[in-house]
Amino acid sequence: MDQEEEISQTSTCDVAASKSHLLGNEHHQKNQKSVIVDRRVIKHYGRRMKLNCRHGYNILILQNGKVSSSDDDTDSHCIMEFTSMSPGHVRIRGVEANLFLAMNKDGLLYGEADPKNNSTIFIEQPEGPYSAYLSLKYQKKKWYVAIKKNGKIKLGPTTKRGQHATHFLTIVV
Repeated sequence: MDQEEEISQTSTCDVAASKSHLLGNEHHQKNQKSVIVDRRVIKHYGRRMKLNCRHGYNILILQNGKVSSSDDDTDSHCIMEFTSMSPGHVRIRGVEANLFLAMNKDGLLYGEADPKNNSTIFIEQPEGPYSAYLSLKYQKKKWYVAIKKNGKIKLGPTTKRGQHATHFLTIVV
């Protein structure tokens, strides 16, 4: 048996095993980059970056679901994973807390455990070298992710496009 036949047979067996695994277990979803078990993300599935506001603060998601900011670039809670949901739409997950950035009905940012919640999707809008993140769920109200000059998280209703507080640089980690 030559090398090409051997590779072909191995690939066929792997695909068949993967299909039977997917069909046989409804709680496990598998693709090449991630494994989701009972709604908990286990493995890395997006680009790891830090969201650095124009004012010099990074967004961070804590274990208790609180979203805050820090000017400490070495804080591990600042590392986020970005996953594209569709063109221009992203879901942002705090790696350390394993929670997704979300916005509630009052415009407050928080960490959400359920990745299927619609409030975890943001529309990424380029603004020069920066990006602004508009909540998909509250896009008609035009609520953005923002950090004030003093480092506090700004509520969605007090934000609008073009404010320095809404401008973020994504820094690849």
